[in-house]
Amino acid sequence: MSAVSIHMVLHDLAQADPARPALIHGNEVVSRGQLDAWSDSVAEWLAAEGVRAGSIVPLQLETSPALIAAALGVLKLGAAYTVMDLEWNARRLRRIDGILGGALAVAAPGRLSGCFRREIELPGFDTPAEDSADHAWKPIPAAGTDIATVFFTSGSTGEPKAVLSTHEATLRMFTGEGIASIDEKTVLAHLGSSNWDALPFEVWGPLLRGGVSLLRKHRALTPDELRHEISDHGLNTLFVTSSLFNVLVDEDVSAFEGLRVAMAGGEALSPAHVARFLAAHPDIPFINGYGPAESTCIALMHRVTADDTRGAIPLGRPIPRTGVHVLDGERECGPDEIGELCISGDGLSPGYLGDEELTAAKFVEVLVGGRRLRVYRTGDYGSRTASGVFTFAGRRDRELKIRGHRIDAGQIERTAAAFDGVAQCAVVPLLGLSGRPESLALAVVSASDHFDEEGLRIALAADLPPGWAPDVVVRLAALPLTSNAKLDTVALHSAIAELTAARAEANSSDPIEAAFSRVLGGSSVDPDASLFDLGGTSLGAVRLCTALSQVTGLSIPVSVVRSHPSVNEMRVWIAKQSAATQDDANGTAAADSADRADAAAPSPLTGMQSGFLLQHLDGNDTDNHLYLAWRIAGALDVDRFVEALQDVHRRHPFLQGRYAFEDLATWNRSDRPVTVEHIEAPDEETALPQLKAVLDRPFSLFEGEVWRAVLCRLGEPERWIFGMSVHHIAFDGWSKRIFAEDLAEAYRARCNGHETQSARPVAAPSEIHAETERIRDLADLAAQRDYWAKELAELPVDPAPWVTPALCTEVGVTKIDVPLTPEQADSLGRRSIGGGLLPLFVAALGGTLSEVTGTEDVTIGIPISQRSTPVLQDTIACLIDTMCVRLRTTTAHDAAARAESTVLAALRNSDLSIAEVARSAGQAGQRLYHVIGAVQDSPSAELQLDGCAVHGIELPYVRLQVPLLVELLADDGIASTVRVSYEAALVTESVARDISARLVARLTEESGSRSGEPIGNDNQRSCQV
Repeated sequence: MSAVSIHMVLHDLAQADPARPALIHGNEVVSRGQLDAWSDSVAEWLAAEGVRAGSIVPLQLETSPALIAAALGVLKLGAAYTVMDLEWNARRLRRIDGILGGALAVAAPGRLSGCFRREIELPGFDTPAEDSADHAWKPIPAAGTDIATVFFTSGSTGEPKAVLSTHEATLRMFTGEGIASIDEKTVLAHLGSSNWDALPFEVWGPLLRGGVSLLRKHRALTPDELRHEISDHGLNTLFVTSSLFNVLVDEDVSAFEGLRVAMAGGEALSPAHVARFLAAHPDIPFINGYGPAESTCIALMHRVTADDTRGAIPLGRPIPRTGVHVLDGERECGPDEIGELCISGDGLSPGYLGDEELTAAKFVEVLVGGRRLRVYRTGDYGSRTASGVFTFAGRRDRELKIRGHRIDAGQIERTAAAFDGVAQCAVVPLLGLSGRPESLALAVVSASDHFDEEGLRIALAADLPPGWAPDVVVRLAALPLTSNAKLDTVALHSAIAELTAARAEANSSDPIEAAFSRVLGGSSVDPDASLFDLGGTSLGAVRLCTALSQVTGLSIPVSVVRSHPSVNEMRVWIAKQSAATQDDANGTAAADSADRADAAAPSPLTGMQSGFLLQHLDGNDTDNHLYLAWRIAGALDVDRFVEALQDVHRRHPFLQGRYAFEDLATWNRSDRPVTVEHIEAPDEETALPQLKAVLDRPFSLFEGEVWRAVLCRLGEPERWIFGMSVHHIAFDGWSKRIFAEDLAEAYRARCNGHETQSARPVAAPSEIHAETERIRDLADLAAQRDYWAKELAELPVDPAPWVTPALCTEVGVTKIDVPLTPEQADSLGRRSIGGGLLPLFVAALGGTLSEVTGTEDVTIGIPISQRSTPVLQDTIACLIDTMCVRLRTTTAHDAAARAESTVLAALRNSDLSIAEVARSAGQAGQRLYHVIGAVQDSPSAELQLDGCAVHGIELPYVRLQVPLLVELLADDGIASTVRVSYEAALVTESVARDISARLVARLTEESGSRSGEPIGNDNQRSCQV
């Protein structure tokens, strides 16, 4: 066939044999001639509505002949179609409308969504006679490289990605040599979602080959329904997801009888299920199909044999006009060497509509076999045998990070599937109180009446690498599936979370043990084991304080968790405190009630806030600015966005505050709104310096100017940069997530026509002051003063030896980032079990500073969070203080262990403010440290605005509070980067680089090796704990 577009091939086939069936939908049969004429009518109607070649038309229609006729009609205009899932919410549809730039959307009669700026209903066309050969509309030819369809999927952020697919991407599979298993005798069921790449394969595929597409009214398929479709409608070819295939085999493997070909894909196949199918149906070819939407449906196919089921089932060989390559970076791997699977050829997508950055990252040019090829990086890993057969070795994004271990969920599932009684299984990361994965569950489906869940967990612990075994095994009747018949991970997470929470409560009548269990993800707890030995982290200690406060009513300092880290130790401490607080409960209740009664009452500041206010007296206080910024793409409603900013401002009193020195440093309520400035710039490169200049201006805390916002409109349509700066007196690293979540909630409410009514109350400053005082009262402050008086006695007051202004030729804040390799992060994670990352990091930093400078007495400032109770969790505020750790270096073999012990001792005595510590040590008014060390693991600030794609930007900082800031950046409990920031006028670059390299070596116990080279040398932020 000479035609190079889908619609021209189908038009030619319809002209040649108009009476031949094309579609079956229930009892309705639509011939090729009828479909051709029907789509002509749609094309003519759309042309009158302004659709032209190159347009993209969203179709809001259920799977039916009308949808296929509409899609074909769009193609006949030289335009492209994109099918909307009718279950998508309004936010997603509005975002898609923004990506498409206000394209004309077509909906079924009475089904307008109201989410597209241009939206019309599809008229009811009478089905034409199949012999109506002369149609008024003549299809417009299209090139093979023209866009035929757009698939909308979700990226890692949940925002829709628009995958472009060309005509030749589909034609390569079904014209010429094509896929041999699809021919003129094929009756193929369309079971997959029409909005995804199932439609090109299951509808255009058989039609292009002269066969028939069977449109299912319901995507789910039971064994009885499969038999019905085979016997009543002649279904002879089936493509199902691996999950649905497993269900059909488990329920009734005989239901496949009568098929010519069975295919499965979309997920890794279960060898056990395929083996059962082949044993029951040795004469039905079973084909494994592999391919991402970015290569339109299929890239590799393999006819599976019984021998293949003894291990991981091969992916097969490339289909015609498609290349598959195994690459290590840009290097082509040899036979049986594992690398990333990359795809080339005519099926390749031009990229992601409206996202050039992602397109450039995923579609790259590499040198393969001596020639440059454009390939798509799938994120899947595999290898190629010497005979040219490709195999699957796991998915990059199935790597989980739990308690410092990098875990391959696929390997856990494969190991579990080999045990007797396991029919199906799936690994589920369980979210902790942080909203991040903190433990692991395994969901199992079993037909055994006596399945031993705990026995399987113990067996897996013996077979899997350390730290990989699931914390809990839960048996389910079935694994939930999505409407696309793939594993429904959202439903599975929900089911497992409910079961594990109920199990944790049922297994422990002790509320203290139950609180430990919740923080650790629902796993069982040894009452004598330390929280940190059980996998808890520094943030986990904060969350445990919150959980214990909720069940005991006590305000619990983090220092108490450090000194009483086990269930039994905590039980004893709580019993003593409960008895003590019962005596004066009546008196404090009245005071508490009075505090809550007046949310606008002036309130004393914390020690840290008072220090910030003193620094502010010089009138040029820019080293205490904190910054947040985001790129925004989409139909942002600017007026509603500004209203939402004011809503957040009014919700959080420390943002809407006036700070003053009265008898004490005090917060007072202010009626001043937040300043929102609007600027314009042609592009981001021009915009950022303008935005930064506004954000860097000093604040006036005494006048109630605590923060400001800037919204910059870029030259590209629907592109913005939003930035905010805020004084540290009202904000800390924990506040970033609260700000982003509250702004998203307020914007959503304003777009819906009302002011937000948050279910999460925000404590008044007076309540926060009372709560922090209650926490201090529970600590032994006198003992802590004695500790610090001894610990900081005879502290050296000389300037830090790394501060050498005479040798410095630069100015400004400079940063050096040293990324950790996965192996280094794993090593650090394992070593941190028992105490957390912070003691390990500070001990290594102290040793590094001593090694670089020759100093044997090092002090380091450590920011610590003060949000240990529910009252302190949900307010934007500065609830941190700084702890001073003094490390005296030694050459003893246990020097590192001694240093870590010193850090842990300091943490147990961390309830005094840094000013009180200085006074206790006789160092009032003196700088106790010249370097700050911080583990940056606060929850990230991910801003979600309805109808927009939002991505964070890191803004540089003007000044640091100290000459040297050293941070360990961590995400989900996994360290990722060592960052050294320094004042270039005080610290030389060579010293900073030496510190970064030596610190990485100490942290990972690999003194003879180096991580990746330090990267970056630009301005960077001050500490944001």
